[in-house]
Amino acid sequence: MNWTDIQQWESAPLQKHATECENKQRLLQAAGDGLAERLGSLVGSSQTVKAAKVALHKRIMAIEKEVNFLISSAEIASEGAQGINEVRANADDAKQLAQSWNMTIDSSGNVSIDAAQVKRLKKAGKNILDVKYMVDTAQERVNAALKRARELVDSLSQKMSALDAGTYDNNVHYSAMNKVRPSLPPAGASAQEVASWWNSLSDKDKQWMIEQHPDVIGNLEGVDYTSRNQANRIMLPRLQKQAKEELDAYVAKVGPDMNGPEFEEFCRLSARVKALDQIDETLKQESDGVPRYLMQLDPSGPNILAAVSQNNPDDSQHIGVIVPGMTTSVAGNGEDGSILDYDTHATVMRQSAQKAAAPGEKVAMVSFFGYDAPPGVLAASNTNMAQAGAKKLSSFLTGIDAAREHGAGDAHITVASHSYGSTTAGIAATLVGDGVIDDLVQFGSPGSGVQDVGEFHVPEGHTYVSAAPYVNDMVQGVGPDSSFGKNPDTMDGYKHLSGDVGGFKWTLTPTLVPIPDPFGSHSDYFTEGTQANRDIGRVIGGNPPS
Repeated sequence: MNWTDIQQWESAPLQKHATECENKQRLLQAAGDGLAERLGSLVGSSQTVKAAKVALHKRIMAIEKEVNFLISSAEIASEGAQGINEVRANADDAKQLAQSWNMTIDSSGNVSIDAAQVKRLKKAGKNILDVKYMVDTAQERVNAALKRARELVDSLSQKMSALDAGTYDNNVHYSAMNKVRPSLPPAGASAQEVASWWNSLSDKDKQWMIEQHPDVIGNLEGVDYTSRNQANRIMLPRLQKQAKEELDAYVAKVGPDMNGPEFEEFCRLSARVKALDQIDETLKQESDGVPRYLMQLDPSGPNILAAVSQNNPDDSQHIGVIVPGMTTSVAGNGEDGSILDYDTHATVMRQSAQKAAAPGEKVAMVSFFGYDAPPGVLAASNTNMAQAGAKKLSSFLTGIDAAREHGAGDAHITVASHSYGSTTAGIAATLVGDGVIDDLVQFGSPGSGVQDVGEFHVPEGHTYVSAAPYVNDMVQGVGPDSSFGKNPDTMDGYKHLSGDVGGFKWTLTPTLVPIPDPFGSHSDYFTEGTQANRDIGRVIGGNPPS
């Protein structure tokens, strides 16, 4: 397999096949269950009854075999579709970069640029280091595409062989006559595989899984959010009780006179209690008539991570995902930065997007607190937390896309990212597969996360920036280009939204001299009624400014 071969790959036929298998499986499963009921209702020992039982039993066994084959086929096809999307995302990026910089990619996947083109680029003001970076980046994308392609072929070949041999485990084990509970998918299953597995379960089995494994189902990418919300709401009071007990036990153990490390642990445990309470309060905001969905509730790390949506992501035509920045956390730090605070921002953004959406279309607005944002300037001075957060964000977004593909159908997904969260989102946009992110909006951004928009796995022309006047938002472009990426406000390839966030901001020096407030407008992109907020909302609502 070479570079030319993978240009021909398309995921749509495999995804269509997976959907067809799932639809047939559900119809056959209903038929099998119905025949099993008829078999159970047959009583008597006459030859006629015995013959009827034998005939029904044979038919049910044939249906069981076919249902399990269809479930397995759907899972394998779903894995193939997701894998191809990942391959194509890297391949398309490489081709876009090559086209932008007049590079060449040969049939074996070798990227090159001739000396004459380098000379022309230098004449046009391009730094030679930028040229080298782009060649290296394109080569990395080509290599990633080829590596993923080989891995995908190997994995699918093994699974197809197991399917042919009758040894493939679909983790459902459907039987109409001997009801067996499904097992959880294996660790490392892709979001597409999980979505296919979940949709092959009966409603009763799904409910059983939610009740028996709420901690897993609530955070399992590929499961629908109605189910995840139910599972996470089961877990929330349990985790609240556990967190309070852990804090009380720790205080009883160390006493009031704490040393430095002991006080730090006390603060961490206290923050976990507060975080869970903030989630609880956020869910109670649905008294405004807009339902909240607890899409994620992850207590596995030192800090509680979560994501809450206003409106149901399962059936909304537009899904906006807000990615917050420095000093934000589920618990918050006493200022505007908790998940409850961001529920207010989400309300403003959702209402703005809803006004822009077509009649009858619904907007779900997600507050994504599923990564650890920097607690202060020191941690925000590098991209370590952005790199780690990008992996979590890309996984979360891939889960939304997979759940929708196997559910109500594709949704328009916009990532609306602020401050350090915009760098996190930019890096995440280089990790997702094709078709996951439809629009990327970055505002108040210290850096885009990339050196060229061609590195994003986002459709060309669908990257946007909103920038308040620099004197009131000096966070913009503050990160070193080499690590944070270039400032989106000055990069080629971005569409510019309004930077009007509500007027000029002043502050006073110690001698009471008024000067521009360097960070006075940094969070004003969420201000209701501003043109910047309306423009961001228009992108989310699928009607961006021209």
